[in-house]
Amino acid sequence: MRNLFLALVIANLAFAAWSAWFAPAEHAGRRADEGLPALTLVSEVPTDLRSSGVVVEAAAPEQAAGDPPSPVATIETRLPPSEPVPIPSPPSRGQLAAARDASAAAAGRCTSVGPFRELSQAAAAAATLRTAGYQPEQRVAEGDLWIGYWVYIAALPTEQAANEILAKVRDQGITDSYVIPNSDSGNLVSLGVFSEISGVSRRRDQVRALGLEPEVVDRTRRATVYWVDVMLAPEQTLDFDSLQPAGRIIRLEQRDCEPSPG
Repeated sequence: MRNLFLALVIANLAFAAWSAWFAPAEHAGRRADEGLPALTLVSEVPTDLRSSGVVVEAAAPEQAAGDPPSPVATIETRLPPSEPVPIPSPPSRGQLAAARDASAAAAGRCTSVGPFRELSQAAAAAATLRTAGYQPEQRVAEGDLWIGYWVYIAALPTEQAANEILAKVRDQGITDSYVIPNSDSGNLVSLGVFSEISGVSRRRDQVRALGLEPEVVDRTRRATVYWVDVMLAPEQTLDFDSLQPAGRIIRLEQRDCEPSPG
């Protein structure tokens, strides 16, 4: 019995040695890459077969279970060459000025009222305009300030002739008269300066009663004056009477606003 057991052990060992060293090996299943196309690098493609188009991946078709995976198909499309987009040139200075003028004309116009002799007079006029719904702005400038209507007798040949006329007018109660010798218009006799035309009419009648014919001109002087700038609608006007200082008459003008510096 012992001999039989030993014989079986020896037989098993011999069979295991033969299976490990001498029996041919069998491989089950399939190769993982069997049936798949070979991969080719871009650098391996000949130059004349290469394309400069854009490659877009397409979805792979559905596969049945167990079938080898299908290679992903590619579709090559060529985009048309892009055309340069024209860049518009910036507007010229003249076009900008025309657009600015058109915008200003649509919004209204800027007008200046003045000149006022004193800052307080300009401030009072600006307050009146503000109460009426405007947005006035005050500014100071150098200009000709209207003093009034000047009545005088001109072109007298000599200073003695001017003094003789002066004596006559003073006898008529014109005490604010005086002689201006050797002026640009010859010898003159000043007969007064009036802010209202009614005063001019009375004085002229007094002088004409003496057989003399006076002249009347605007009298101005160079001085610091004050203006009030305000925006008006195209058809809008200002009431100058409401802007006159109380108790005084000032000859007010209305002109286009001066352009801002720069």
